[in-house]
Amino acid sequence: MRSILLCLLIALVVALPLTAQDSAPPISAALLAQLEAIEAFVHNQRGLAALEPVERRFPTRDEAIAHLRALIEAELPPETNRLVSDFYIAFDLLPPGSDYRALYLSLLGQQVGGYYDTSSRTMNTLLLRGSAPGDSLPLLERIVYAHEYVHALQDQHFGIEALQAAAGDDTDRGFAVLALLEGDATVVMNAYTSALSQRSPLGVGLALLLQSAQSGGLTFPPGTPPILERELLAAYLDGAAFVSALYRAGGWDAVNAAYANLPQSSEHILHPQTYLDGDQPQAVTLAAFDLGPDWEIIAESAFGEFYLREYLRTQLTAAAAAGAAAGWGGDRYRLYRREPDSALAWVLKIVWDTDADAAEFAAALNAFAAQRFAGAEPVSGCWAGGADTLCFDDSGGASLLAFGPTFDAARALLAGQR
Repeated sequence: MRSILLCLLIALVVALPLTAQDSAPPISAALLAQLEAIEAFVHNQRGLAALEPVERRFPTRDEAIAHLRALIEAELPPETNRLVSDFYIAFDLLPPGSDYRALYLSLLGQQVGGYYDTSSRTMNTLLLRGSAPGDSLPLLERIVYAHEYVHALQDQHFGIEALQAAAGDDTDRGFAVLALLEGDATVVMNAYTSALSQRSPLGVGLALLLQSAQSGGLTFPPGTPPILERELLAAYLDGAAFVSALYRAGGWDAVNAAYANLPQSSEHILHPQTYLDGDQPQAVTLAAFDLGPDWEIIAESAFGEFYLREYLRTQLTAAAAAGAAAGWGGDRYRLYRREPDSALAWVLKIVWDTDADAAEFAAALNAFAAQRFAGAEPVSGCWAGGADTLCFDDSGGASLLAFGPTFDAARALLAGQR
């Protein structure tokens, strides 16, 4: 797997293929001294020495966006983009007809601040204003540089591509690996920002406020879907909380050990104690089931506590959704598509840590369905609306959900897993 790690002015990590770039222009002696000072801080703070020099690049925003746009379009060709879009649409995270790649590119075009390229092992810190770095980086670029330099050290010591490959096709595990990488870099970046602030609290605050406002980095672009905001922020914020919990438990040695004993689920990231306690996700399997003519299985993987929480949050408050998803023990979902009308259906099986957790989820799911289907009463465990049906059953020791465009399709999916 080839990849790059992106740093947005707000937050973003993705895995993408790499294309070659031209060699970087020379760096002035004054700028080199500034960059080496940032690197020395990161070395001392993180406790990792550089094993080899890192090539530094300073593309303009237009140059970087053009490069990254080409990479994303290659990573998400039409059929892959359709599959990813269908996932978000099927679970009510994006409205029908949404184009995930278009939304992602719109966000990227306004927010990217830098990226680390794992294939060429180059750091790219975007110049938010101007076309050359000169003898000194502005404050925001220095903070981004510190963040990206942590990624360079991670790559040298732990191998980022191998870490991402270890997640395989398990999307929940992939989320956890990315959160570890980004959380680590964010904790160090925050320490660097704090160190600057201690020297000049007012000056640093005003400089960040002014530069962020000029670059559009204070908020997400208008119209950004909430799910994109929350999943992008989660890798940074929840990842930083996870890394901080590991650090409190055992210093940087505990964080380093996590690269050999990777977090396995978003539950580990959202609830670091589960990772520290060695609580592993339970293996969940789905029975083979053919939904009928014209239907095909387009995806199957772990859903995870993060996306379960986000699905519930489409109808419940953030606190209610988080409470209902907590206690997640493991799951598996399967997504179906029907041609030629592109109808979607899915089945999701969840196991819980305790019976109380299962009961709390069942109560929340009933409240969710009542809201989702405008107060409709369930019939045989199913809520039906004008265009779709959601069924729920927890009589077999696990929570089983099925969704389809018709009552019969949803009921068939549910019955197929009993």
